[in-house]
Amino acid sequence: MKKSTAIIMLIIVTVIWGGGFIGIKMALDGGMSAGMLNMARGFIFSAIVLLAFPKQIMSMSKDQFVNGLLVGTFNALGFITQAVGALYTTPSNSSFLTTTNVVMVPFMAWAIFKVRPKLRNLLAVVVCMAGMGVLTGAFETEFILNIGDLYTVIGALFFGLSIVFLAKQPEGGHFSTGAFMMGITLFAAGVVYTVLFEDVSFAAVPWSKVILPILYLSVGSNFVAQSMQIVAQRYLSASTACLILMLEGVFGSIFSVMFGYEPFTMNLFIGGGLIVCSLILSEIQFVKKKDSGAIVERNQ
Repeated sequence: MKKSTAIIMLIIVTVIWGGGFIGIKMALDGGMSAGMLNMARGFIFSAIVLLAFPKQIMSMSKDQFVNGLLVGTFNALGFITQAVGALYTTPSNSSFLTTTNVVMVPFMAWAIFKVRPKLRNLLAVVVCMAGMGVLTGAFETEFILNIGDLYTVIGALFFGLSIVFLAKQPEGGHFSTGAFMMGITLFAAGVVYTVLFEDVSFAAVPWSKVILPILYLSVGSNFVAQSMQIVAQRYLSASTACLILMLEGVFGSIFSVMFGYEPFTMNLFIGGGLIVCSLILSEIQFVKKKDSGAIVERNQ
């Protein structure tokens, strides 16, 4: 596969994921609870993977299972808190704040695996915090913390932890084992959250209103987009892939305005722009040329 083809595939992934924030909002507004949404999403996703790759799933090793369980648990907690947050915030805020996990990852790796972050990571945090402040209105005189934004940032924290431990997955395994574990843990987390914190029933769910968003999220955002991501990233450097995937927040914001969930504002433009800049700053590596001392960008 050509590098250009891989880049196009990854851009399509960000478009699908950007639309996923609208799918979450539509399902929740249609009467689906956060727990039941992720229960259904996880069940359909894991069922598709199991039907497509039965041999690989049944031959999963113990190490693959343990890593998949850990990664899947953090990933599921991320989806649950993200869905709860989406009840109280806009798709734009949800998409931009979710992508801040890229800035968090180096510091999580430092705390867990003693991998020291770079200076650019520290600068990225400052820029990211400024962007979050503008986006959420924290710099306004009568600022009141939006609980939806808080839940979304907590979700980004969980997504960041899943990324950190995903980097430690056993070598040689088929991608379907990790995908299956993500789906089945999301289903289990949805069941637990629904039983403990929600008073809902399947009979009361208006399935005609929520079935399309659920299918978009489970088949599109999870199965199709994640499979495309895995294939495309084999032909791209980690930094190149990460920079492209940052477009998820941009497309999420565009779709939010297009579908009428919010107006286009300067806070959205400036805050979202600062967050994107912080993500780029976090991923770009600058080195000095020996011959001239000039600063150049280098992909990792």
